[in-house]
Parts: sequence; structure tokens; C-alpha cells
Amino acid sequence: MLDDNDFRLLLDHLDRPWSGYRKVRKGVKKRVRRHMTQLSCISIQDYIHRIDQDPAAWKQCQYQLAVTISRFFRDRQLWDHLQKRILPGLTMRFSERLTAWSAGCANGEEPYSLSIVATAASETIPGMDPIQILATDADTTCLQRAREGRFPESSLRELPEAFKNRWLKPAGGRTWLIDEQLGAGIRWENRQLLDKPPRDRFHLILLRNNLLTYYQGEQMHTTFNGIVECLKDGGTLIIGSHEHPPPTARSMKRDLLCPWIYWAQ
Repeated sequence: MLDDNDFRLLLDHLDRPWSGYRKVRKGVKKRVRRHMTQLSCISIQDYIHRIDQDPAAWKQCQYQLAVTISRFFRDRQLWDHLQKRILPGLTMRFSERLTAWSAGCANGEEPYSLSIVATAASETIPGMDPIQILATDADTTCLQRAREGRFPESSLRELPEAFKNRWLKPAGGRTWLIDEQLGAGIRWENRQLLDKPPRDRFHLILLRNNLLTYYQGEQMHTTFNGIVECLKDGGTLIIGSHEHPPPTARSMKRDLLCPWIYWAQ
């Protein structure tokens, strides 16, 4: 077993916060322990030395530390807010077709949820074009699942029944298949959060429950600032409901009705 003290040594070495991993550490520790065994590392010190010397092992270690908690309409209040206020507001401010970036999209529930509410919003807003979405994740397996659009019943529990009936169909074995039309405006891309951000500039960026939870220090600050620079003036940044921008972040106006939404100034 990998005990908490050893796990904290690894997190400290990689400049990752214990607070972010505390509640999910059981599964992460199991994956790290398995990776240590694969590399024939007996102690955490051996493992740290190995990943420092071996870029491939370091990269695999990052995969073991990834936490995927994904479902449709996670934080339900946010999606109601997006459909009724955020997307109509962006459509009024910008004349061009809206673009969005789902950074750390996991199995795809977030970009598909955005496509659902954007389609619903467009049906009530004259002249609103379908939204273009860039969905990125470091895990190629997650991206393949997202492209396939097949989801277990458990990931749909917060999805309104009307949307579920419209956009998904039973696929057997308590799984559901997404309507291909819903994914037409989504571009899937393999990208690490810490990578140099895309050259595109977006009207909307969803950076939820990843960078600000599982990273800290200079790498988090630098990456966050780079991502925010991809936001158009007047655009919107959405973070996790329990997250806060770092103090060095670009000045943004906080949404009073939904406090994890920020407007770029």
C-alpha cells in the first residue's frame, strides 16, 4: 500500500495540492502504486527519482494523477444560468458565431451539455448560430469515449428528462447513445492542461474542477493566466463551484447570481 505520507511526498514533489486530492486519494493512490510496481520501484523515493530521470515515466505519472469525475449537467444551476442568461448575453455582445473551449472535457459530458443548452438557447434567440466547441483532454481513452457518445445511466442523473428524451436513445446494458447531430459542432483534441494554450480566442471557456483543484504554485498560475488570455474581451470564464481564481489572475467581474462565473473586462 501507498500510505498518505508517501502520497503527500509525491504531491509536494510535483507541486500538487493535498487539499485537491484528499477526498479522491484512494483511487489515485491505487493507480500510482500500480505504476510503481510496473517500474519496479519499491519506495516512493525510488519512484520520484525514476520519474525525474525518465520523461516517459513522468508523463505516465501525470496520467495516474488525473481525476475524472464527469456527468451531464454537473452543478445544475450553472446550466440553467447558461441557457437563460450567459449565452443570450454573449449573443447580444458579439455579432459573430460563438466559440467555446471545454478545457479538460473528460468523457465528453460537459461539451455535450453545453451543446444541449446552446441549441435550446438558439431556438429562442433570433439569428443565433450553433455554437462551435473545442473540447480538449490529456487522456486519449476519455476522448475516444467522448467521440463515441455512449454514456452510462449514472452520468445522466442530472440531465433534465426533456433533454434526455430529445438527445439520447437507449443503447442496451443501461447505456445511452448521444444523437450525432449534437456532436456536429464539437472538435475533440488531445491536449494537456499545462500545454501552451490554443491560438484561438473564445467567447466562453469552461475550466471546471481541474486546474484550480489539482494544481498549485507557479505552474498553476502560469497556465491559468495563459488560458484566460484566450478569452475575448467581454467573454465569460466558468470555473468549478468550489474553486477560486488565483490572486495573480487577470481582472474579471464576478457574476453575482452565479459566483463561479466571471466576465472578462
